[in-house]
Amino acid sequence: MKLNYRDRIVLTAVIVILVWVAGVMLFIKPAIERLQDSQAALDDAKATLSDLKERNKADENLPERIKTAYAEATEMTKTFYSIQENQAASQKVDDLLDENEIKNLDLSISQYTPFTLRPYEYVSSKAVTEMDTEVQKYINEDGSDSTEAITPQNADAEAGEKGEAVAAPVVIGCYEITLSYKGKIDEVEKFCDKMQKSAKEKTMVVKAIDYKFSAETDKDGNPVTEEVGEGDKKTKKTKISETDIEGTMTLTMMVIEKLPEPNV
Repeated sequence: MKLNYRDRIVLTAVIVILVWVAGVMLFIKPAIERLQDSQAALDDAKATLSDLKERNKADENLPERIKTAYAEATEMTKTFYSIQENQAASQKVDDLLDENEIKNLDLSISQYTPFTLRPYEYVSSKAVTEMDTEVQKYINEDGSDSTEAITPQNADAEAGEKGEAVAAPVVIGCYEITLSYKGKIDEVEKFCDKMQKSAKEKTMVVKAIDYKFSAETDKDGNPVTEEVGEGDKKTKKTKISETDIEGTMTLTMMVIEKLPEPNV
């Protein structure tokens, strides 16, 4: 079929359009998609690089910070006893008793067991008398005592920063030591005070203690008797000392494992 000039022009235009569309679909569109993928990958790489830079910045002087943290932790744990054999732990108790001339009559020590260390509850130092309470009741419309328990959220300057979080309980190890003892009442009091106040022994605490005054004894260890009553009603009974006591006590020795030195 013979095409006239106009038809040839139209056919040429159609062919050019088809070639252009085919070129777009086969070459230009995939190239644009690849470019978009490359741009997305570049953006991800930039984000990763920025994150790595932030991490590197956060890790600046990391060895020195690790050493500082180790030194602080070591200093904090100095007052704790280290995990040790039961025999060594009981010997430490014997040494403390000997310092106060308290005789250990019988001692038993538990195996290493977990111990929950809880923070002390804050108690305000403000003294409130009964009269203060009664007056406050009259002031309150409902007649109830509006005194609110002191908490970290409502604590005043005495308790520190308002809203300061109370430390959560921490589980550490301990040995529980039960012993029967005999000694002077003053020395036993000193021993208990030492458990409370001495920086060296702060992690050994007196969990429970009981005592009674002992019978006086002579140089041979025999009980001394005395006469009580008058006339025919005189009787002999064991003389009770005013200074010597005996009883039982339970101690809690808190222990932690010493941290190994950091390899930095």
